[in-house]
Amino acid sequence: MVNIVIAVITCRRPEWLNRLLEELLKQNVRSDMHVSVLVVDNASDAKTKNVVLKHQYRNLSIEVLYEVESTPGIVFARNKCVTTFLKMSGEYLLFIDDDEWPGSDSWLINMFDAAINSKKHIVTSHVISVGEEGTPPWAIDLIYGDNPLTPGQAVDVFYTNNLLLSREVITSVFPCFDERFAMTGASDYHFSLRCKKAGFNGVYIDAPVIEEFPKSRASIKWFCRRGFRSGIGYTRSHLFEERKVTAIARCLVMSIIRLLRGLAKLVIGIFSFNKMRFVDGLFRISSAAGTIAGFLGIKHEEYKIIHGK
Repeated sequence: MVNIVIAVITCRRPEWLNRLLEELLKQNVRSDMHVSVLVVDNASDAKTKNVVLKHQYRNLSIEVLYEVESTPGIVFARNKCVTTFLKMSGEYLLFIDDDEWPGSDSWLINMFDAAINSKKHIVTSHVISVGEEGTPPWAIDLIYGDNPLTPGQAVDVFYTNNLLLSREVITSVFPCFDERFAMTGASDYHFSLRCKKAGFNGVYIDAPVIEEFPKSRASIKWFCRRGFRSGIGYTRSHLFEERKVTAIARCLVMSIIRLLRGLAKLVIGIFSFNKMRFVDGLFRISSAAGTIAGFLGIKHEEYKIIHGK
């Protein structure tokens, strides 16, 4: 029997966590699978705990577990998932965010089967964003853009919003998530670089999850800050994992590309009166600035502000 753990980190978003757990408990499970849902609470929140306890015995085929990570920071919560998974003798670990839910009842089986059939230790898929009530369409269209990947395509960059990892990957790059990214984001991008360095790559399949994009993020200011943070995270990740000369050259080239693409989209957005393209241009320009700021040790702690419910 294969031991599979679905990990969810959460911080004061009990309503969205409740929706996710309801959908996870609808997942199809085969007789050769032992499935657990592990919720790691990064706030020790009573409402969150009650939501988890409410779901613990609703599906006898899927065990629901609750753990607390008292140190604030997305990295510490992710690493708690990993260490708990290892103690549970897990064989495959899936990550899904608390503002998401599986796109179908076969999401779990599809991700697991892809790992077995492709003989890959890493499987990922895309995220489909839908807006919280009142969220403008331009923001929903912009957050992920068009999906450029095709099923079966090899990937070496991936994120923890829809991801399966084998135990072999986890033990090879343990500890998985770098504490230097505690409140800044980009720890999962950095993790993907370390996996590539260790000789692992992944495969993309068509097994999406759905994400509710909060209205509170639908602003030019938020997208600019997001772009700035992602640029910083990109630079810091490569500085940590590559020779300094290589990392500097890579990041300088990337900052120029981001700046030029951003300016082009900005101009197109202005003359076409297209707000999504206009904000996309600002996002890319901000990312270019963040890529340079990463050399200076500047950090933007995006995850100190909690969006959602």
